[in-house]
Amino acid sequence: MNDKELKDFISQGHIFCRVIFEMAGNPKDHVEKTLMSYIHTIKEDPDYIFTKEYMAPAEETEGVWSTFYEAEILISSFDKLNILCFNLGPASIEILQPENFTISDKKMGDWYNDLMSRLHEVGISLKNLNGENDLLKVNLNRAIRNCVVLAITEPKTLEEVSEKVGIDTEHIQPFIDAMIREKTLVKDGEKYRKSS
Repeated sequence: MNDKELKDFISQGHIFCRVIFEMAGNPKDHVEKTLMSYIHTIKEDPDYIFTKEYMAPAEETEGVWSTFYEAEILISSFDKLNILCFNLGPASIEILQPENFTISDKKMGDWYNDLMSRLHEVGISLKNLNGENDLLKVNLNRAIRNCVVLAITEPKTLEEVSEKVGIDTEHIQPFIDAMIREKTLVKDGEKYRKSS
């Protein structure tokens, strides 16, 4: 796209941005293909016109592959810019043109309402995830305690319980200590047994 075409789009209300999308995971091919598929989906919307683009080769850091995709995009409206930012999750965005905006009070109100709606959705999701996480912790603690009880068919050392349950001694010790306090287990010397 030449400079005249770019200026024409901007004079019609388009916003010219540099946008970066990032992705990380495993394996390498999956990360690259998933990011390209995601970009392809965005490109299907005619309100986003990609003028320049660069896909970085995936690199491995500490066993995780990561890549990024940088593009210059003409976006048809402020509303579509909001959708890009709130729903499509770029890592960063830089508005290149126009240098100044004139935004009506209605547009500004709409923008803040979109922002508040998105924050509300994130808040609800976070509360739900915290609730699920708490439930998983409770159930995992119960399962580990049951495994300890089932592992101690006869008096066993901490190492023997650890081996039987499949959790290292450092992480199984707090459970055993709690079960001793609750009088579910008794410690005789170096061995643990079920209380009578």
